[in-house]
Amino acid sequence: MIPLDVLDDRTKEKILIAWRDMSESDKAHFINQVALALSVWGSDEKGRMAVIEVLRTMVVNGTHTLADFGLYVDKIIGAKEAMGLDSKIRRAALIIEGYRVKNALSSEPHRELGI
Repeated sequence: MIPLDVLDDRTKEKILIAWRDMSESDKAHFINQVALALSVWGSDEKGRMAVIEVLRTMVVNGTHTLADFGLYVDKIIGAKEAMGLDSKIRRAALIIEGYRVKNALSSEPHRELGI
């Protein structure tokens, strides 16, 4: 389970709104990408915190679908919480990129101002 309690209330709200508004296929793509990331990073504290950092980065960037998860993985390499996972983050980014190509997902984030 991803520890969303480390996020502030506004960030959690934005994540929940994005989830609520997503199609079932986008929800499945999000879940699959997170599962791929955790299979590389591990499901321990570091892996879960890396997922949180990706979600936080997505919200800050204004994405409105969590299915863009894979587009943001490489953006957390410098994050404090991801320390010690640099090579694993790059590996996960490559694996998820392959998943996104295979499933014809966008290579650009779906952003909306004012989320």
